[in-house]
Amino acid sequence: MKRTKLITLSVILTMTFGIIGMGVVPLKTSAQTTEKIGLLSPMTGGLGILGPSFENGATLAIEHLNDMGLGVTFTLVTQDTATSATGAAAGATNLVAAGVKAVVGAAASSATLAAIPILMAAGIPQISYASTSPSITEYQDNGYLFRVVPSDKFQGRAGGLLLHTAGATSVAIAGIDDPYGQGLVGAFVEAYQAIDASYIIATNQAYNQETTTDFTGIVQSLVDASADAIYLVSFLDDGAAIINGLATAGYTGPIFGTDGIASNDIFTIQGITASMEGTVGTAPKVTGTTDFVSQYNTRFGNDPDIFVAEAYDATMIAGKAIVEAGTSATGAEIRDAVTTVGTNYAGASGTISFDTNGDIEGGSYDVWQAQSGTLVTVGGWSEGVLTLDEATLDVTKWPVNPFAAAASSSDDEDGGFLPFSLPAFIIALFAVSTAFRRRRKNN
Repeated sequence: MKRTKLITLSVILTMTFGIIGMGVVPLKTSAQTTEKIGLLSPMTGGLGILGPSFENGATLAIEHLNDMGLGVTFTLVTQDTATSATGAAAGATNLVAAGVKAVVGAAASSATLAAIPILMAAGIPQISYASTSPSITEYQDNGYLFRVVPSDKFQGRAGGLLLHTAGATSVAIAGIDDPYGQGLVGAFVEAYQAIDASYIIATNQAYNQETTTDFTGIVQSLVDASADAIYLVSFLDDGAAIINGLATAGYTGPIFGTDGIASNDIFTIQGITASMEGTVGTAPKVTGTTDFVSQYNTRFGNDPDIFVAEAYDATMIAGKAIVEAGTSATGAEIRDAVTTVGTNYAGASGTISFDTNGDIEGGSYDVWQAQSGTLVTVGGWSEGVLTLDEATLDVTKWPVNPFAAAASSSDDEDGGFLPFSLPAFIIALFAVSTAFRRRRKNN
């Protein structure tokens, strides 16, 4: 008799709660209804190479949501942002007209910021899977804008410490003139000069990614700056054009990049395999649980690229929030449900908890290097600590041997860095200085 009661209770609980991906969400409806989730993805433009993979991640989430018996059938409505603010605004307008209940995207920060006023006015919550500009945190979105990726204030710190560790005391910068590019450039400069106020920004070139087709002048300015290193904040197409241009101009020094070029898809661009060899950069960790990677590979025939697990998670959270709020819920109720679902949410990209700004706290980054036409993970940065793998890092394009420098530090209260061991730091700093002077003398 007791066993019968236990089985009955189990059946009731199973009917009452949906086991959804990696979390549990109470079902609000028993009748089968259809709901639309919008996707803003860069199918063309500077990030166009990555757009299909973002759509794949969202598509897989839709399929998983529909397999869960939630009483709701979800459909995905995709709009191409063309990696531009104008394209994103048009796409958001189309999604409102299509009657979506939530929007996943966009990728570029400028696209996300162009879409949110339109979506907010329509009472539609937006969850970005790849927009990292610090300016998103301050945007007055009435709680409708979320993102499942960290702010670039952390990637800027990772980049600043990386160049410091490489022994670069001066840097030439080129960055997209939009919220992503200039937000990350600003975070990098602040962190880099917080390490040592004498560090020099030899030139800082901002350019319009949407309209610039000839990068000759920018390339020449970077070369003429005669800095120890170049720091590039770009997307794939423009980044490849600049890196190829640097190679053509005879530049042989170190190049450091960011997540905008952190995809193996960049090597499909002519000439870039040779030009980019040895380039080092940072990017949010290419995440994905073992189950997610396996399911994605089975469905699409390859492993997920950067931000794909995040696109999956953003779509799953959107779908669960619609179920949590109920199919007759207002946009504000769905918005609030996003916060509820996005609290200690165990996703494919990691545990997600939205703060009052719709951000997630902190950030962990891979340090990658271009080696023979592929991006190799050669280290990482997390909570102010940089680690590098001497076995995998090719130092031939670095100003000095980075393992002679202090490779770990802690963030101070002002966003700068303090050496983790003062005696070791002093010894390391002397080694860096000596090695760098020898290199200059030899040149």
